[in-house]
Amino acid sequence: MSQFVTNNGYQVWQEIVYSPDNSLKRKIAQSWLEYKQIFIDKIAEHLYKDIQHTKHLYSSPYIFKRDFERLSESEKSTWYEYAGNIPKKLKSLNLLIRPYKDFCRTCLIPYSDLEIIAGEDHYLDCQRKKSGPFVSFRDLPGERRRFYIELNHLIPVALKKIGYEIIRPEEITEISEKMVWKFARAIHSRYMNEIRKEDTVPKRSTYLTWIHKTGDVRNEVVRNFDDLPEEIKHSNLDNAFQIPAKLLSVGYSIRPVKKGYRPPALHLKEEEIETMARVEHIRWCWDKILHGWISGKVKDDRKKTHPAIIPYEDLSESEKEKDRELVRLIPALLQDVDYEAVHVNPERISKLPYAIKPLSSIQRILDETGKINLQIRKLVALSPGVEEMVEARNRKIEEAVKEIESSYNYALHIQESFLPDNLFVRECFPKSFILFKPKDIVSGDFYFFSKQDHSIIFAAADCTGHGIPGALLSTIGYGILDQAVNELKLTDPSDILQHLYSRMHRFLKLGEEKTGIKDDMDIALCNLDMQNLTLTYSGIGNPLYYLNKGKLDEYRPGNFRKNYDGKDEHEYISDSIHINTGDSIYLLSDGYADQFGGSNHKKYQSSRLKNFLINIQELPMPEQGDRLYEEIEKWREINDEEQTDDILVIGIRI
Repeated sequence: MSQFVTNNGYQVWQEIVYSPDNSLKRKIAQSWLEYKQIFIDKIAEHLYKDIQHTKHLYSSPYIFKRDFERLSESEKSTWYEYAGNIPKKLKSLNLLIRPYKDFCRTCLIPYSDLEIIAGEDHYLDCQRKKSGPFVSFRDLPGERRRFYIELNHLIPVALKKIGYEIIRPEEITEISEKMVWKFARAIHSRYMNEIRKEDTVPKRSTYLTWIHKTGDVRNEVVRNFDDLPEEIKHSNLDNAFQIPAKLLSVGYSIRPVKKGYRPPALHLKEEEIETMARVEHIRWCWDKILHGWISGKVKDDRKKTHPAIIPYEDLSESEKEKDRELVRLIPALLQDVDYEAVHVNPERISKLPYAIKPLSSIQRILDETGKINLQIRKLVALSPGVEEMVEARNRKIEEAVKEIESSYNYALHIQESFLPDNLFVRECFPKSFILFKPKDIVSGDFYFFSKQDHSIIFAAADCTGHGIPGALLSTIGYGILDQAVNELKLTDPSDILQHLYSRMHRFLKLGEEKTGIKDDMDIALCNLDMQNLTLTYSGIGNPLYYLNKGKLDEYRPGNFRKNYDGKDEHEYISDSIHINTGDSIYLLSDGYADQFGGSNHKKYQSSRLKNFLINIQELPMPEQGDRLYEEIEKWREINDEEQTDDILVIGIRI
């Protein structure tokens, strides 16, 4: 048995095991020696044997002349280490594992993520061997890079062999068993329709090649879905599982259509089709890999090699078009099963690596510049010299915009690093949602959650401005708030505000002529005592909405802005509210209510928002977040208004 993982090594595996009732996590802790043989020894052996069979396809730093059983313990230790690092890799990609029942569902891990963890393996190998100068992963020869890529391709395969599949939390929340079977039956029904069409139209349809491999015997396909061969049935089910994931990638969740209501058909934009086609290709690649296929120059059924097991970007246009055609079928499938697509809270898909990202103002400038150039070319024939000059100028504009966008993206990385992650928020409040929608990649709004003994301190803040300036202020504000709560251990909201504003104003030299910053921050700050269900609230600017038995009360902070004189001896006041189990509270910035839209270019307004919250009160909190996002998007899109400000709404059910 491997000695790589210590006796308490079960903890790293517990972190990536999906076990809603914690039963599997307890089993792993109680029987770790047994599970260690499965998770470490067996996986290490599978990785070695599988890559040994394909060693001729790439350049490997290892020699595979002997079977795994005949390796020395020191030689095996490298493979035990690879297996032992799997939890760290999966956790870094926000992935979990769980035992599968009837078949192993394909995972959706983009090629770019594989390159990241493959690069880590290369770095660890260099650290282990310490021979020669370090060569970065990207500078390695192609055949050596491929070794590390294939090694990580084999992780889901090895997990499948021990009875586990890889899942993503954001995906499984959108899928129910009933939904999957309805979709699978609809897929089979459409397949049978295509079979009937083929009797009169000789051209084989894209749909047929999607459902079955070329060469399937049509006579073996029976009309009853339940009597299908297992491989074909599982193919339908796997496709059904991933339809919600494809829609999620472009910002939609799906739900059953209400009786008597017929929703409009979903119309996908070109960029949405392209994103979903990319996800479909990821799904197809992993389906092949999980069935023993690898990338090869030619398709060979015996050797199980296929030239299309490559990143989507490297496919030919004809191959990409196949994926696009499959995606275009999804709106019709939704209608077949009486489901509709609705906008989903962007916070719920912010961690999906393959999801489409909302266009920022920077990206819109680049997109619009390209469209204007295209229109000019259609209207005017430019001479070669002028054409070259225009191209050079366009390249400079594109490079400048991309450099700015790169800076924004790194700023986003910094902001995401200090904002509480979704799992921690759910630990604090299992029934909750956060609707967080920056106007320009990064946000002047921020949210804060901290557990302190039997209390939970949380806040919604809105710094002046948005984009980079707003994000800079939010970083300062979050840092001072974190210091007050987690270092100084202040718990009373009025004391926290005293510290927050005095430090922030002094830091920004607020009130000083010429040098001082005049910008400031609104905040709603709460401390919920979980023992006696008392909510203490204080703030400036931002209100708190409290919903009890269908009645909404608005609490406005009793603190007001004042001129800062360097002493800040102002005493902040708080309200205490006794709340009950089942009550809901909402903290928010002004971005939602101030969003322009509608047919008359008006603000949404807080009165409309409060009525909407009352109307959706019976829904689960995550669905409330989706409905709020869907509502504001409809409001904004009536006249194609741009987002006015950063949007932040926090909903919590006690």
